[in-house]
Amino acid sequence: MNRRLLITGAGGFLGSRICEYFSGRDGYEAVGVTHRELDIEDFVAVSAFVKAIRPDYVLHCAAISNTGACERNPVLSEKVNVRGTVNLAKACRKAGSRMIFTSSDQIYNTSHSLEPNREGSEGKPGNVYGRDKKRAEEAMLTYLPDAVALRLTWLYDAPSRGRVAGQGLLQKLTDALKERREVEFPVHDYRGITYVWEVVRHLEEAMGLPGGVYNFGSENRYNTFDTARLFLRELAGGDFGSILKCDDERFASCPRNLTMNTDKIRSHGIRFFNTSEGIRKCCLEHREMSQAWC
Repeated sequence: MNRRLLITGAGGFLGSRICEYFSGRDGYEAVGVTHRELDIEDFVAVSAFVKAIRPDYVLHCAAISNTGACERNPVLSEKVNVRGTVNLAKACRKAGSRMIFTSSDQIYNTSHSLEPNREGSEGKPGNVYGRDKKRAEEAMLTYLPDAVALRLTWLYDAPSRGRVAGQGLLQKLTDALKERREVEFPVHDYRGITYVWEVVRHLEEAMGLPGGVYNFGSENRYNTFDTARLFLRELAGGDFGSILKCDDERFASCPRNLTMNTDKIRSHGIRFFNTSEGIRKCCLEHREMSQAWC
């Protein structure tokens, strides 16, 4: 019997790819919804929808993920990112569905160490988005101790026709190369950056994890400027001219560290490529882009 998946945020960068992947995979029935089909702020609507669909798993990707938008409108962020998650958790509990929630490395944005962050080591997040993702995790696990929260890094994919484009590092650099314009990245910023299809492919394994919180993405030992330089070398060889500029002022007084330790997820047999390995895999898998840039 097929396992039925309900995927929220199906019109977004990650959710659309999850729908694409599981729609073509034997043993699964993927039901993707966007805000137009389901307003997750409305508990009555959420409860009725989940009851009607009766999914085995709810993969909750819907969110306001733009950190600037969350800072400008914290009330809306709380409604969507916290209350929306709580509504789904309550509905899952009633329907007997298992919930997998895509959280964020922004929870670690007040880390005072340059060591990779472990689950449970986070302080109070310093921005609205990170704060609300943390609150959503805690509330979900109160209602559903068996639920799984996956803390994701910054994601990227190769530009591709017919797929939702994101604002990941690869997209930014590809656009800069095409337009021969300068692009600037900070040296005092450290974060994992993950090939989105690695996240998608590992979700099947994540469905079998014990309930709890997991760092779920690529480890990375480079700062964001050096990571961008690494990506450019893979995209354009050594010929990317002077388009890459160094920002040595941003985060200078307090370096930002969003990098994640993935020992916990590895202990369950889930292994991600590190960030430098991931871009090489991305180039190999997207031959059209590889022929143009790699």
